[in-house]
Amino acid sequence: MTVKDDLAPLDPAHVADVLSRPPFVSIAGVINVRDLGSYPSVTHPGHTTRPGFLFRSAELSRITKEGPSLSHVSQLVVGHIACVGEAQLKALGITKVFDLRSDFEIQKYNSHQPVIDGVEISRTPVFQNEDYSPEMMAKYVRVTPARLD
Repeated sequence: MTVKDDLAPLDPAHVADVLSRPPFVSIAGVINVRDLGSYPSVTHPGHTTRPGFLFRSAELSRITKEGPSLSHVSQLVVGHIACVGEAQLKALGITKVFDLRSDFEIQKYNSHQPVIDGVEISRTPVFQNEDYSPEMMAKYVRVTPARLD
């Protein structure tokens, strides 16, 4: 396998299939949403983290407003009503969001913090001013292809 093979685009059908199954969760307008439940506990052998309790995602600035959207690809049906974004978030029982982005990242992408009725969003930056955007992280990480012998 060469580096060029590693950079080949993934099959969109395969990506869609993987992202439609747990631990991934669909919230319209938000990428990379995952349920952090069902993972083995490090401190309590034989136990797992509680499913449906803690989720992680990319930032929420593009979350879609609630309401029917039959044409939207990433819909979640809740009690026979098709809903999007904000309603999906609420259907998961999410009432508190911690925004871990740095000030620099928020400014760089001009990504506002949405106001979502019934959801408290708390700015809790891990790094205040440093740039830990995907582009900057790619510059810091050196990828060495694995040998397949």
